[in-house]
Amino acid sequence: MFRRLLTWLGLTNGQAARRQAVERKAATFPTISQWELDPYHTQIRFRVMHMGLVEVVGRFRRFSAQVKGTSPAFTDLQVAVQIEVDSIETDMPARDFHLKSPDFFDVANHPHITFRSTGVRWRPLKRFVLEGDLTIKGITHRVQLDGELKGLVLKDLTGQPRVSFALSGQIDRRAWGLTWQAETGDGTIVVDNLVTLDIEAEITTPTGMEALRQFLAQMGASA
Repeated sequence: MFRRLLTWLGLTNGQAARRQAVERKAATFPTISQWELDPYHTQIRFRVMHMGLVEVVGRFRRFSAQVKGTSPAFTDLQVAVQIEVDSIETDMPARDFHLKSPDFFDVANHPHITFRSTGVRWRPLKRFVLEGDLTIKGITHRVQLDGELKGLVLKDLTGQPRVSFALSGQIDRRAWGLTWQAETGDGTIVVDNLVTLDIEAEITTPTGMEALRQFLAQMGASA
C-alpha cells in the first residue's frame, strides 16, 4: 500500500523520507512572515535542447525578489521577481550576445523579465503549484511552476532561520515572441521551442541577510 502511495505521488522511498523529515522540522519551526531572498544561494536557470542532441543550460546572474509568506506552512506564499536579462550566461559569449539581440530577448528595449505570483495550491509532503504572470518582451502569460519546500534550518551560522524552495516548469518560448529559429540540412531545428525553468531559492530574515552582508564585507567580498 505504501509503495503504491509513493508511486501515485511520484516519489521514491528516499524522496519521501526527505520530505517527511522536512515535515517534522516544520512542526517546530517558528512563525515568521518577514523574509528576504538570499541571492548568493539562489539560482535561476533554464534548459533548452540543441538540435535534439544535448541541453544547453543558461542562468541569470542578477535578479531581485520579494517573498511573502507565513512559516512554516506558507499557505499565503507570494512571490514577485525581476530579472536583469543582460545578466544571462550560457558559457558561450557569442551565444549570449545573440540571446540579448532582437532575435531573442531584445535587451535594449526589454531589459527585464518579471514574474508575479497570483496563487499557490499546496499538495502532500510540502509540494505545491505556484501560479503567476510571466512577462518577457512586454508579453504576459499565466504560467504554473511545480514547487517543493525543500528544507528548513532553525538557526544558520548567524543564528537566523532559513527556508529553501525548488521550482520547475516548462514554457513554449514562442508565446513570448522568442521565435528565432534555424534548421540543419536534414530539417532538424536548431533551438527547441520548449524551455525548462529551474529555480532554487533560499530565504532568510532581514536580520539574517544583513548579518551575511556584514560577514562578506569583513571577508573583503563584494556584497
